[in-house]
Amino acid sequence: MDRADDRSEISVVGRGTRIEGTVVAAGSLRVEGEVKGKITAEQEVSLSAQGRVEANIEATSIILAGRVRGDITAKTDVSLPADSHLDGNIRAHNVEVGGTVMGDILGNGRVELGPRARVEGDITSATLAIADGAIFIGRSIMDEDTRRGTARSAERVAT
Repeated sequence: MDRADDRSEISVVGRGTRIEGTVVAAGSLRVEGEVKGKITAEQEVSLSAQGRVEANIEATSIILAGRVRGDITAKTDVSLPADSHLDGNIRAHNVEVGGTVMGDILGNGRVELGPRARVEGDITSATLAIADGAIFIGRSIMDEDTRRGTARSAERVAT
């Protein structure tokens, strides 16, 4: 098999492993340890609940279950499960937040805040769905408003 054509390869930063610098994965990357620096993957980056990252992350899709300090950029989807925590900005097509985001979210498609989500920052998206119980402190900028150059202020604390 030609390794240059194998895009299903998964690289792993295991528990107890600490990497400082730039991590580049030709396929997907799973982080169970710690990374400080920059992460780039051609496919998916997934962070386990035990994983800790201080880095900007770029990938096709990103799933963050641990703690991240840095900006994340995905070509498709970003998902942050209920116990995740991000100190940084998100740029993706669709974004699903179940945990905490302290930063701005730019979703070209749908942004969804689950019942345990907390977002402190602005959200720019085509569609925004906020579940009961979610906390959103910031501005919501929808596509139509963006074209007109206006923004709606929003502070929603649903219970």
